Parts: sequence; C-alpha cells; structure tokens
Amino acid sequence: MNILGINGLGVAPSACLVQNGKLIAMAEEERFNRLKGAFGLLPEKATQFCLDYANLTLDDIDYIVFPWNAYRYRLYMPCFFFSTYVRHFSKIQNNSIFSGLGELLKYQPSNVKSMIISMLQHIGIKRKIPPIEFIPHHLAHAASAFYCSGFDKAHILVIDGSGEEKCTTIFKGNGLDIKEKKCFKIPNSLGWFYQSITEFLGFLPNMDEGKIMALAAYGEYNQEVYSKVKKIIFFNEYGYYKYDASYSFFGKHTSGAIYSTKMVKLLKYRRYYQTYLEQVHKDISFAAQDILEKIVTSIIKDISHNPDYNKKLCISGGVGLNCKMNGAIASEACVDEIFIPPVPHDAGSALGAALYFSKEKGYNPKFKMEHPYWGPEFTDNGIKQLLDKSGLRFKIDSKIETTVAQLLYQDKTVGWFQNRMEIGPRALGARSILANPAKEWMRERINKIKNRELWRPFAPSILYEKKDDYLINAKDSPFMALTFGVTKAAKKNIPAVVHIDSTTRAHLVKKEVNIKYWKLISEFEKISGVPAVLNTSFNLCGEPIVCTPEDALRIFYTSNIDYLAIGNFLVYK
Repeated sequence: MNILGINGLGVAPSACLVQNGKLIAMAEEERFNRLKGAFGLLPEKATQFCLDYANLTLDDIDYIVFPWNAYRYRLYMPCFFFSTYVRHFSKIQNNSIFSGLGELLKYQPSNVKSMIISMLQHIGIKRKIPPIEFIPHHLAHAASAFYCSGFDKAHILVIDGSGEEKCTTIFKGNGLDIKEKKCFKIPNSLGWFYQSITEFLGFLPNMDEGKIMALAAYGEYNQEVYSKVKKIIFFNEYGYYKYDASYSFFGKHTSGAIYSTKMVKLLKYRRYYQTYLEQVHKDISFAAQDILEKIVTSIIKDISHNPDYNKKLCISGGVGLNCKMNGAIASEACVDEIFIPPVPHDAGSALGAALYFSKEKGYNPKFKMEHPYWGPEFTDNGIKQLLDKSGLRFKIDSKIETTVAQLLYQDKTVGWFQNRMEIGPRALGARSILANPAKEWMRERINKIKNRELWRPFAPSILYEKKDDYLINAKDSPFMALTFGVTKAAKKNIPAVVHIDSTTRAHLVKKEVNIKYWKLISEFEKISGVPAVLNTSFNLCGEPIVCTPEDALRIFYTSNIDYLAIGNFLVYK
C-alpha cells in the first residue's frame, strides 16, 4: 500500500511516501522551488520527487493524506471562530477578521481537495484521483514523533501556533495507540506568543524565531522588562498558562502583522527590520525565552505526576524547533529519554499523517528514526558530467574525507554535499558548510560568508563516542535538537561553536548512521586532537538549504567558501 503524505497551503509544505507502513522518501518543497519557506504553496515538486524515487506514478498511490482535519472547518471551526473572535470584536481590526475568515475558507474540505487535485494534474494524472483523507493536525504531529521514536510507551507534547482549534496538546502513546490527554485551545498559543515577540523585535515571524532563541543569551534579567512580558502570558508552576491574544491577533494593528498596538504600548521599544539591536531588545528576548521554558517545563512536571508516566517524552510542533527549550526539558529530573524528530514543524505533519493512516489500514508504522536522510541523492557519474560540462576546476578524490579534514585543519571552509539530502531545517552532514571549530574567529568568518548577523552562534558535529568530552549531561542528539552546557575542554578546544551562555546545540554523529561524515570528523581528530567540526547549513541567508549539485555549485561560486566536496570530487576556485 502506497500512501502519499502532503502538507501545504500554510507553513513548510512537504511530501512523503510511506509504503506498507515504511517511510521511503520525504522532502520539503522549498528545496526544489528555492523559495524560503514556500509559504502557502502545495508540494508539487516534493511530491514528484517522492514518486520518482520509488519509481512510481500516481496510478500506484492508494491514498493521499493531508495533516489537517478539513471537515472540522465545515461546521465546528466557523462556530468556534465566531464564538472566540466575537468576544474580542470591538478590539479586533477588520483585516484580522478577514484573515481568520480566509483561513476558514481555505481549509474547507472541497477547497483543499480541489487544490490538491489541481496540483496533481500538473504532475500528470492518468486515472481517477486516489482518495484524499484528513488527519487532525496535532495528531499528525504526535504520530511523527512517537512512531519514529523507538519508544513503546511515551507522553507526547505538541506545541505550535495552532492546529484546527488546538495550540498545545498532550498525548499518551502506547504501542500503536495515541490518545489525547489534555489540550490548550485558541487563543492560548505559545507559538503566537513567540511569533509576536519575533516580529516585534524586527525579525520575520514563522522564519526567524531561532534568532530570538540565540539573542536571548545576550540578554539578562531586567525586572521591568520581564514583568511586562509576563503581562502578555500568565502561567503558574502547575502546568497552566493563559495567553492574552489582544497583544497579537486579537488586538488592533497599526504596524505589525502579528503583534498589536497594545504590545507596542506595553513594551515600547519596537525594533524595525535590520536596525540596531539595543540591550532592551536582548532583554525582551531573554524574558520571552525564559518564560517559554518555564511554561513548558511546568507542563512536563505536571505530566510526570500521572501514574502511567515513564520518563520518556516526545516533542513535536513548530515550537519543538526551540533547541534551548528542548535542552531545558531534557535536563529535568523527570525526563530520562527524549525524542524530537528532525522535522518537528509543519513539514513533519505530512509524515505523521501518512504513518498514522498506515496504522489505520493495518500496518505497523513504528520504527526508530536513526537518520534524517530521506531526500534526493546524486551519483558520482551524474556529478562528474555536470562538472565536465561546466568547465570547472576539480579533481577526483577517493579519500575525500581525509582531504577535507586537512583543509579544515588549515582553516579552510568547505561545502560538504554527500548522499541523500536531510529533512528538516538543520544540516546534518549531507548538505553542510564545515569549518575548524578550534578557531574562535571562525564564527565571524562563517557568518560573513553566509551574510548572517555576526552575533549568531554555530553548532558542532561531534563524534558520538566523544560526547562526554565536551557536553555536560549529554543525551543522544542525532538531529541537533538539544542544547547542552559545555565542559571546560569545549570552551578551550572548540570556542567557535560555544555560545555566549556556555551552551552548544550539538549534533552527535554515529559511525553506523553516516560513515562518510564520521570518517571525516575522525580524520580531523587525528590531525587536530579535536573530535568535532563546525557544521552549518549549506545555504546563504534567505535561501533554503541546497538540494541539487547545481544549487551547491551556485552557492559555492557566489560566496567565499574555499572548497566544495561534492561526492568524491573536490572543486576549487
């Protein structure tokens, strides 16, 4: 049975193919159309990739699943929308009402099916459309984490902006069953809270939340600022919170699309895009991040009082991309094991929907996701043909790992393009830019190459067996989803990847998962004594991570990257 999971029309469109309950291929649309985020689109090119990879056509697809319960938008959601919004009608600007109505219309079942069919026609439909099924959004998120975790039993926490009417949901996974235990509904959205702060501080919502997470480390506790941010969202130590959405979507707007005029009056120090960052902006970031962590850890502690709690936890939803929050959760005494998939955001909901529907059709979709490499791959023959045709300078290198390790030791920067592309927003040794982590000044150099803010941190890829040399209370982190405190050895030996708050967002590399990347880091250790490399995504600011050899060559030749290791070829300038 071939099931095609499709997420689209909103954030992070993606597609995946699940065959007899097993994941075969997956990718995000932005990698193909080169539009960062590809917001509002359907995954036409990602769908085509999944079919091509498995050598299938649409004739072979039995079901298409969409990770939103569109039937909910036919009756319940309009009632919910008006009952919720009308209470705030006098405060809401008309465009907010129209925006909400637009979402209700967009997700009507007939409209969703019509748009999916239109997308499929571009791919080349030859027969009747496969049945299109709908899976509730948070359930799809929960399945994407629990079914890939390898856990037999676990609690699952889904946190995002909203999925249908839900914003934060707690599930219990047991075998193949996933049952909802508790949820916070609109407007109590931690995603909205963090989005509004992101936009208020001059960054792009639904894209730059990671910058707020990084900027928070440069802030400090400012009682006046902290008390004001706490007015936006109430919380206690018993796992309860309440968000005042009049500071965002339910308020009047004179400037921001998400933050309201009321937030400007409260926090005052609104920042405009690409203007100077003042200390107060950093302090607002600190407060928002600290409050988020406090709320989520209080929810986890409340869950831990359940008699069936087994100290295993899965995290999903867009807020699950917040590595610092995840690190705080992992460090709690009530958490022994934690799993966050490489695609916790909406791209991963396509996978969760397909896996869950497989279960409904009698298959066992559970497995332990050890790696994120489910995207396109390119052969050395194909790469060589492109290099020959382009007339570029390159050499064949059967020991590319050793060569790259030597170049990194010489403080050269290297684009690393190998094997199948990763899923998710983080490069994990398939589409990476690599550098020497032992030189602190390398952080500024790579930020300049990528045209990023100079204060932004980078992450290390560390040999799994050497994790305790550099990380405090290290836990398995195959997808760069957790931050850890670092040891004195890390501060001394890999300063380029240690953030100002003495933490790092580590990617732990196992030999059996990515042998080529593991060999590279091992060779670098032989030369330098350091079992880690600086690893960042192979892209420039504002672009998606590279997908094809053509993408890699373009970024290489339009940036100051020194070398490109693509397959078993070393390209140089």
